Amino acid sequence: MNYNLKKIFTLLSILLIFISSCSKETIAIEPNLTISTTTEALTVSLKGDITDDNNIITEIVISWGDNSTSIIANNDFIRNHTYSNPGNYTIVVKAKQNSDAIITKNTTIDIDYKETNLDNIKSNLFKNNNKEYLILTINLHTYQESQQDKKFNLIVDIIGKMDVDFIVFQECAQNKSSTINNGIIREDNMALIITDRIKEKYDTNYNYVWDWAHYGWNIWEEGVAVLSKHNRISTDSRYISTNTNTTNITSRKTIYGSYHLQDGNLNIFSVHTHWRTSLTDDEQNNQILNIQQMVDEKEITNNSIATFVCGDFNVNPTSDYPWSEGYNLIMQNNIYTDTYLNIYPDANNKPAQSIHNTIGGEYPGRIDYIFMKNNSSYEVVESQIVFTEDVVGRVSDHYGVLTKIKFIN
Repeated sequence: MNYNLKKIFTLLSILLIFISSCSKETIAIEPNLTISTTTEALTVSLKGDITDDNNIITEIVISWGDNSTSIIANNDFIRNHTYSNPGNYTIVVKAKQNSDAIITKNTTIDIDYKETNLDNIKSNLFKNNNKEYLILTINLHTYQESQQDKKFNLIVDIIGKMDVDFIVFQECAQNKSSTINNGIIREDNMALIITDRIKEKYDTNYNYVWDWAHYGWNIWEEGVAVLSKHNRISTDSRYISTNTNTTNITSRKTIYGSYHLQDGNLNIFSVHTHWRTSLTDDEQNNQILNIQQMVDEKEITNNSIATFVCGDFNVNPTSDYPWSEGYNLIMQNNIYTDTYLNIYPDANNKPAQSIHNTIGGEYPGRIDYIFMKNNSSYEVVESQIVFTEDVVGRVSDHYGVLTKIKFIN
């Protein structure tokens, strides 16, 4: 064989051997991890995909950014996670290989509550001019609600979006062991939290007055409060109950604020009277009489042109006598107007209609009111029970009342 041909043959043989050898090898492809997210209120949906042709991924760990993790085995996955609170969270996904190497992907998300929908609030409740004012009363249920932070947000949205002028709270509590913020106000005081959030979210300054009379569940300093964006000129609180012991649930205080409006001075009272306990029990009636006396005194002191007494009175007008006596005591002699009844004249008809209930549970009924002391300066324009599932959503075992008034003189 010619030397050159022999050399060429040898080279071809080597090349064929090399090609044959290469065809038997598996070329390693590095796994590729991709993730994407979508959010709905406080819930995030995470979709992940890992290209792993060589089957070297042994475990996938998702760190959600709130001290919770999920461990999965599938290379393609969708996982949902719900956060307790709004915030900015970094999600870290780690895919572990059989060699103990780790592939990591991060993504940062912003989580917030679902936008509060006001579509089911009566259109006439929204203010049209600076002669109209909104008053809201709601019993907050003393931290006994689940998803309390979410419900705070809903209350804040109603106040901020509708530009509510006066907000009246009952069972507005703080933990007796919480750190003092200022004076008697502790850092978890419900009025403090709500006013701070209104400022943060809507850049509107609300002031508040708060006081308490008894412990709820032996833990909570359970009080009443009035919030307003208007200039407060005076405030006071006093016991209206026979018992003044903080360990006795019949111990009750009423608090009020006097506010300067362009029309004149206006007084707002927050009330939470005790319920009648027997046929002969006069404590509720006495508390109502004490409230009326305080109202009369403050009207003279502050030269006010209008007074509103709002809150949870624990008395239902459709109950049989004497269980309805407290309501009738307020309404006697045509001194006060029940602003909700003014808009819904059938609200006190028997049999009672559940659409007018302001509280559910074992003893449902209409027990929350915004009473206006009759005057020639304001008229009632509109009223609605708002914190129900078919209006804006629940925030308490009470459903609240929102009333619009108009200055006419």
